[in-house]
Amino acid sequence: MNVLIVEDNPISAKVLEHTLDKHGFDTITVHDGEQALTCLESHPEIELVITDMMMPNADGFELVRKIKERDEWNEIPILVCTSLKIESVNQRLAEQGWKYLFKPIRADSLIQKANEAFAQNRKILQDPELTMSQIGIDSKAFAEVVDKFSQAVSDAIIRLEKQVQDASQEPMDLKNLLEGAKLIRAERLTDILTSLENCPNGRKREMFRSTCPSLLRQLKATQYHLDLYTSARPQGDGWLQSSNESLR
Repeated sequence: MNVLIVEDNPISAKVLEHTLDKHGFDTITVHDGEQALTCLESHPEIELVITDMMMPNADGFELVRKIKERDEWNEIPILVCTSLKIESVNQRLAEQGWKYLFKPIRADSLIQKANEAFAQNRKILQDPELTMSQIGIDSKAFAEVVDKFSQAVSDAIIRLEKQVQDASQEPMDLKNLLEGAKLIRAERLTDILTSLENCPNGRKREMFRSTCPSLLRQLKATQYHLDLYTSARPQGDGWLQSSNESLR
């Protein structure tokens, strides 16, 4: 579970890092909204943003607005970490119903809200042991399936990046990728590919163009987790346990 911490106060940032790391989260810390936007561009695996509001350069209010403006980011959960009153924050944010962490930070509240945010999202990849059990194959065979699907995802990323640059190209054929995503239980990728596959032919090109950024981000996030599987494999069967921990 990958968390982006956006906090300019080094003490608060360190408390957030240590608490989340202790409970099995992977964290990246930046110190203002501009750095956070750059980080989101280069780290598609980020699944939760915890942001302070009062920061130099781009503050938390601007960061939240820009995240919500981007189709490929607007479903990323955001926890607002602040010492401001809720009324003051809500007056400057267009939407209501934000999840808040109040300073000084309490570990129990932080972990509870982080877990709640992750629980609301579909998994990038299902627990590999569960997937093996459902498919009915052993770890060696599953490793080969992961390799094949990882190559398909990598090829799709390359092709999709070219299509983003050249809008005149015909939409990619996604049937084989969808079949692989369903088999490997890549839940979020399956959702996007299914919506594209079920789109009426007359609207398919338009929907493909509008969905490209979200699809590309999800492909890269899926590739990130597939790479975790592969990098853990030299440990033998224990590579599955390692990859399980990375998906908690």
